Amino acid sequence: MDIESKKILAKGLLEGYVGKSIRGANLRAGFELQTSDYEGPGGKYHDEWMADYNGGGQELTITPSGKRATRVYAGGTLSKEQLKKLGLTKKDVIGKLVYFVNKLGDKTRLDENAQAIEGDWAYTYQVLRSVQEIPLDLGSEEIKYKDSLVFVHFHILSPIR
Repeated sequence: MDIESKKILAKGLLEGYVGKSIRGANLRAGFELQTSDYEGPGGKYHDEWMADYNGGGQELTITPSGKRATRVYAGGTLSKEQLKKLGLTKKDVIGKLVYFVNKLGDKTRLDENAQAIEGDWAYTYQVLRSVQEIPLDLGSEEIKYKDSLVFVHFHILSPIR
């Protein structure tokens, strides 16, 4: 994926997590989705998702030069009961996800591996497959708490042509 598209994907995601994006809701084929929008000098970013403990969504971008890209994702956290056994809540896990994504910035959810540790928490993003001919990247994002998996997302990234 081109550098401009990677930059706006990272910027839009970060703006969404730090609360500077415009949040809302959208009706898509009869499904109510949550949304996040960002527009700046690097381009335009739109994210739509449906999730509580598990779910998924799609991010769309366009750069000032007109290059478009998408990143789709699905996954989530352990159930409320499973988290409770570990002494955690969904809010704890999502709080750590926000922390790690902000800490790593444009170093995660793209086409390179990334890792970070914070106390008992460990974050890993791993590129599982990269197909240059199409092009397409598949990645896995995990958070572990005391070596127990508490969150996983799979991501597929592709330019739009």
